[in-house]
Amino acid sequence: MVRRLIASPRGHLGLGASLGVAAQLSSLGLLLTSGWLVVRAAEQPPVLYLIVAITSVRMFGVARAALRYAERLLTHDAALARGIDDRVQAYRALARTMPAAGAMRRGDVVRTVVSDVETVQDGLLRLRLPWISAVVASAVTVGVVSVVLPAAGLALALYAGGVLLVARVLVPRLADGGTGSGSGSDAATSVAGNVTELVLAAPDLVAYGSARGRDATVHAAVDALALQDRRRAWAGGVGSLVVLLGGAACVLATALVTADAGLAGPLVGVLVLAPIGLVDVLDAVAEAERLRPRVAAARARLAALEGATDPMPAPVADAAPVGFDLELQDVTLGWDRDLVRGVTTHVGEGRVLVVTGPSGVGKSTLAATLSRLVEPRAGTVRLGGADLLDLTREQVRGAVGWMQQDAVLFDTTVRENLRVADPAAGDDLVWRTLGRVRLADTVASWPDGLDTVLGEGGAVLSGGERQRIALARMLLAGHRVLVLDEPTEHLDAPTARALLDDVDALAPEHTLVIVSHAPEVVARYDHRLDLGASLAPVGGASRVGG
Repeated sequence: MVRRLIASPRGHLGLGASLGVAAQLSSLGLLLTSGWLVVRAAEQPPVLYLIVAITSVRMFGVARAALRYAERLLTHDAALARGIDDRVQAYRALARTMPAAGAMRRGDVVRTVVSDVETVQDGLLRLRLPWISAVVASAVTVGVVSVVLPAAGLALALYAGGVLLVARVLVPRLADGGTGSGSGSDAATSVAGNVTELVLAAPDLVAYGSARGRDATVHAAVDALALQDRRRAWAGGVGSLVVLLGGAACVLATALVTADAGLAGPLVGVLVLAPIGLVDVLDAVAEAERLRPRVAAARARLAALEGATDPMPAPVADAAPVGFDLELQDVTLGWDRDLVRGVTTHVGEGRVLVVTGPSGVGKSTLAATLSRLVEPRAGTVRLGGADLLDLTREQVRGAVGWMQQDAVLFDTTVRENLRVADPAAGDDLVWRTLGRVRLADTVASWPDGLDTVLGEGGAVLSGGERQRIALARMLLAGHRVLVLDEPTEHLDAPTARALLDDVDALAPEHTLVIVSHAPEVVARYDHRLDLGASLAPVGGASRVGG
């Protein structure tokens, strides 16, 4: 059990912190022993009287470097493991709280999942560990000095305790603009969100000639961030000033109390050097405390994300779908208000339903409802005879795949874009899946084949190729119900027809729901659901049969 604890990240952290304390004590031992040795050697005693001190200096010097290396190795390993766990928890929280988390700006999401996790990791290494080393090293040094001369020990205790108190109380408040609430940490958040929005909107802003002046908000956020950084640097400087002035005062006080104590010269040297030995230890704490507001704000944001209310809690009933047909009975669709009421239809397993209606009528909301990203506001949606609300998210999303209008393609290879759906898929399965969407020959003709990097958002692909890659990914995931949201959007007529031919070929094995407002797509299928007739009226509800 002890071995298992030591091998765990928590064990690494505890052992690393202990080694860090030992390294700090070795550094203090090196300084104090060297001071004693220099003063004693000036008295020109027989060399044998100095052998123990000379050996101790060598020992402390070697131990300081070795212990510091081991401490960094273990604590960074523990911090990286903690960072991995925190990032996984953030991903899970994002997935659990969708679509509410999807309402966050992209920059805010990136900040939470990346920057905030790294900041909490820094808090472990650069905030907690310096405190542990400072408290233990100060206590040991005060104890040693008190044994030699209690008055000097009292002066050293007042110095160390006073600096630690100032560092904990004053420095964070100065770093946070005097509030101590962590509110000053919002500057980085603003920069991340505003810069991300500007970058994403840049092509449209340039195309419409509206780019001029749009960066004013970003510049304001950057200026606020620069002000915050200057404030934190100033707070750290104030903390260092307190450490140095306190150290000088403690040295002076120690010199005064040792003047009439009748101590030997080497011991006086040790006592005077003791406050100097604590300067670096205490300064590390003052420097660390200026990070506290940022670390606290990052922890609060991660906690808020993980503690966010699940918009779709786990079902009470233990149900399982029997088959893959879809049934909607008197369903009302919407997010924060009703968009569509009285929707009733049925799609048999292996059949095709086309959902149509004008823009904004709720077609994509229906797709989100079928994927259990949003609950129906009224009525019942059944998958394989089971109420969708009685199924877990995993059950629904394992059976129902939603290809959105702008499917996300990652800036990596064809292989890795497809293996998002099935990380264990081998190349043979990937090629077979590409063949089902008639893209295998195209990919095989590329010089790098499956290793072709698609670029951000699939920039190197045509519109039809992007849609086929997204469709192949859905097939590789094993979804039996495919919800295709505007699959022919931005495609020319021949490419759209070819894509729909491939989609139709999937129908015997998959239940298909095709969302489209294109007349040529709607005319292709007999089974239709027109949501335009179900727009939520002020005084009543409409009903659509299918």
